[in-house]
Amino acid sequence: MSALRAGWSPWCADLFADADLERVATVRKIASDQYPDGLLGALRDAPAGPVMYTGALENRPDLIARIDRPLWGNPPDVVRAIRSPRRWTQCLRDGGFPCPTVADAPAGHGRWLLKPRRSAGGFGIQGYVGQRFDSHTHFLQEHIDGLPCSGIYIGFGDDAAFLGATGQLIGTHWLNAPGFQYAGNIGPLPLEAEAYFRWQALGTTIARAFGLRGLFGIDAIVRDSVPWPVEINPRYPASLEILERSLGEPWLLWHRDAFNLHRSAGGSPASTHAGGPPAQRVHGKAILYARHTCTFPQPGPWEASLVRGIDLDRTEYADIPHPGDVIDAGRPVMTLFAAGTTVDECEAMLKEKADALARRLWG
Repeated sequence: MSALRAGWSPWCADLFADADLERVATVRKIASDQYPDGLLGALRDAPAGPVMYTGALENRPDLIARIDRPLWGNPPDVVRAIRSPRRWTQCLRDGGFPCPTVADAPAGHGRWLLKPRRSAGGFGIQGYVGQRFDSHTHFLQEHIDGLPCSGIYIGFGDDAAFLGATGQLIGTHWLNAPGFQYAGNIGPLPLEAEAYFRWQALGTTIARAFGLRGLFGIDAIVRDSVPWPVEINPRYPASLEILERSLGEPWLLWHRDAFNLHRSAGGSPASTHAGGPPAQRVHGKAILYARHTCTFPQPGPWEASLVRGIDLDRTEYADIPHPGDVIDAGRPVMTLFAAGTTVDECEAMLKEKADALARRLWG
């Protein structure tokens, strides 16, 4: 959808190849037992053009290194460096930013999270209660209380532009998302000037230290208006579409320019802080996960989002399975969208949609 908003015709390789994606783009489905390496085989059949990778592939810099086309994404060496929790944590601490402690073994008192070194979307994160683990595959991060948020940026190697922040839905029970599993975003969040400049300084510091280019995200826990970074995502962040729906900006044009080493006309990207274009409404997306294994039905309100010519910023459903698709327990079913005047109103609308869909699928 971001590519279409930028005026492009995307060619996609995807694990699900959902009905709405097939409606708007050419898509090659990758079998689950061939993912993600099968992406490279599919790419051989794609038309000439640059490649952009998305979520979870930051865990596979070896695969990124094998892409033999122009890359609109951070290269393997940058990805390896920024995915080291110790390196980016120390970088930010040296810059005076508050960060949770990272360790291979418990240090002092307090609460800890056990996190996989290769992870995305919160999968595999659990509270640390003394269980044994391999420090080559997992690490400990100090648990921080507060509001989970996502900051979104465009990096230019030596600088970054802060686009805005959204609240995260994490481990949301009404979406059947367990533990720390990612389940959506709501925003943009209104930010006072001091909070805005904290977010901006975070992105600028990270981009300069690691040479980040293009769209990237910083997940943080906000406590007393101060963001405590907990993860760096060096690629297109899932929360971006919330800002695009709210502000109508084609951010992929800036993403492209970051790799073509110039900036679009009109100055820096406008953010959602005071002085930037105000968001007309609060937008949200929620990912419903399967409570039990189910077969996706044919009729439903989601069919309105498959009508050709519909305004893509007004669709209420995305990632729509094909009728008859079997969805295993714990897997994502569908993404739901809503818009309201406040964060609470938007969240209530998402919950109402999720409850209605859950009743339809599981009674």
